[in-house]
Amino acid sequence: MSPANGRTRLTRGVFSIEDQQLTLPDPIALDTSFVVEALLATQPLHDVCDAFLRRIFDSGASVVTSELLRIELAETAFAIAMKERWGRRWRAHRTDGRSRRRAARLLHDTVSRYEALLTPVDHFPVPLGDVTATAITFMADYGMASYDAAHAAAAVSAGAETIVTLDTGFALLPSTQLTMYTDRSRLTSCRAKRPH
Repeated sequence: MSPANGRTRLTRGVFSIEDQQLTLPDPIALDTSFVVEALLATQPLHDVCDAFLRRIFDSGASVVTSELLRIELAETAFAIAMKERWGRRWRAHRTDGRSRRRAARLLHDTVSRYEALLTPVDHFPVPLGDVTATAITFMADYGMASYDAAHAAAAVSAGAETIVTLDTGFALLPSTQLTMYTDRSRLTSCRAKRPH
């Protein structure tokens, strides 16, 4: 899409996963926010993220993740189940045995599906200890949150030039470090946050 004056809109290294012409790099990094939506059918962007994940796998690209992703995925699945039962008050009921059983089932099911999903692809999980210094640098230099910085550092250390995420916090990192693939609803906000 071009603005009225005919100039091409600056992408700032942020692209839509809905764009069928989007080039899939190899390797490509995945963030937890994207994986959660792709795996859990109850999530609002499930169809979009699931389709893009299948596209990645069909392309034969290698997948890079931080080892942090697995534990974040488990926490998110647990929280989703608790929120379904208790809404905003879910944290107060985190230790409730009856609610926790359902949350634990969803947690284990989601982690198992994640592990099975990655079995047929070249997957490179990057240990957190290997990227701590880079993550801290990203936090200090760009103001990134710690978990985002860890995922970004894992991607960069593994040679991935692109991360697939629904988290706008990655836009704090310059495009020279990582290109972002996200859903179209986040394009404008991510591009606005990107350092010039």
